[in-house]
Amino acid sequence: MNQQELPSEVNHELIGVLEQIQQIDYMIEMHRNDDDDFMLNQYQYKRTQFLQELSELLQQMNISPADLVT
Repeated sequence: MNQQELPSEVNHELIGVLEQIQQIDYMIEMHRNDDDDFMLNQYQYKRTQFLQELSELLQQMNISPADLVT
């Protein structure tokens, strides 16, 4: 990927990951009060993976998680 493609490509990937996190958060909330924690744990694990992917995409834009904390 060259520098010219980077912003557009990363922007699309960022939007996709943020949408996935939003959907996962909805599913986590749905399963929060279940008797069986299996599905909740699966969604929380998947959320962690998406957050890692988000962190990597932000690093490509020279943004660290610390930059987001005010």
